[in-house]
Amino acid sequence: MKKVSHTSAKPSHYNEDAEHYDAFNEENSKIINQTIEKILKQNKVKTVLDLTCGTGSQAFWLAKRKFEVIGSDINANMLNMARKRARKEKIKVKFIKGDMRTSKVGNFDSVITIFNAIGHLTKKDFEKAMRNIRSNLKTGGLYVFDINNLSYLLKDDQITKLTIDWQKTVGNTKTRAIQYSTIDNDGVLASYTTCLEQKGANKPKITRSSQTLQIYTAEQLQVMLQKNGFQVVSQSAIDGAKFSENKTDRILTIAKAV
Repeated sequence: MKKVSHTSAKPSHYNEDAEHYDAFNEENSKIINQTIEKILKQNKVKTVLDLTCGTGSQAFWLAKRKFEVIGSDINANMLNMARKRARKEKIKVKFIKGDMRTSKVGNFDSVITIFNAIGHLTKKDFEKAMRNIRSNLKTGGLYVFDINNLSYLLKDDQITKLTIDWQKTVGNTKTRAIQYSTIDNDGVLASYTTCLEQKGANKPKITRSSQTLQIYTAEQLQVMLQKNGFQVVSQSAIDGAKFSENKTDRILTIAKAV
């Protein structure tokens, strides 16, 4: 297999996906949103900075449950979708444009970066983001994030389980996304997506795209966090179940700022 290179995503990365992002991901976010809510409540968290908020799934979920939330994202289109939803649903969440590697927003009880957000960065940039996240946390504050598990994806060709075929109908518009992925031993995950959008009886509009993510093992994350100002509290599946190196597909990590 040809080696695939990975670079940190540009701010424009999700420009084309912003309009349909919620349609495909809102339902898939429920489990991890419930788990995050439980973790934050158990740790008496009140203030939350979502540094990769996208269109606002976690931010809205937590705001509706009385957390004080600020959402930040590098992509303007995603933020516009989040602000429109906030106005429509009359949900009090402040959204700002920012970069998880550099944005200084305040001192929070918790910072979150969910749905493989850190994977869009190179290893070097993720460590830079860790240090910046530490600067946005109170001492003892929690950093909560998830990422696909490299050990799981490399075992028994389980990368094929990431193959998706999602379909959604909103009004007279039908949308379908088909995606397959590859993975190498360095943890570079490459995904190739075909999207079809059909309005009424019109001819479907077809777009094709690809992206790479940097994936980690649980141990790699532990080493990086400890090096950059954190103590790992726990690692689990996204539903909070006990972590298994070869059976857990996504790692949910809780780390404490020290």
